Amino acid sequence: MRVENFNPNKFDQTFENVALDRLIEAAKVAKNAVRSKTPVGTTSRPMYRTGKYAGQPWTARDAGQLKKSVRVVQRKTRSGKALSKKRNVRVYAGTSLAYYASIVEHENAFMRPGFASVKSQVKTIIGAK
Repeated sequence: MRVENFNPNKFDQTFENVALDRLIEAAKVAKNAVRSKTPVGTTSRPMYRTGKYAGQPWTARDAGQLKKSVRVVQRKTRSGKALSKKRNVRVYAGTSLAYYASIVEHENAFMRPGFASVKSQVKTIIGAK
């Protein structure tokens, strides 16, 4: 048997898009689980008005800022295209205003248990065994 005009790369982009969609869906499930495990502070205050750090936005505290900062990020190259064939879908916690995410994770783990609680769902979504 002879096959002519066979192009094995013809459907690579389609397969990559489907796989990326599954990764994004799995990351959203993980994000929701992490948010449910994220501790919420009880203190809210405006930014400092006097002193050495007056006017710095990171001095403000907003109860729930860490929970709001949990997000799904798709890494891109400098040209704006997604990084192909790399782990390019990630779940992050923390921003410049919630800079203490790693400290809270170290003291009161919330990301690892969140991921662990949905591991079987993530495997089902991405089709892993």
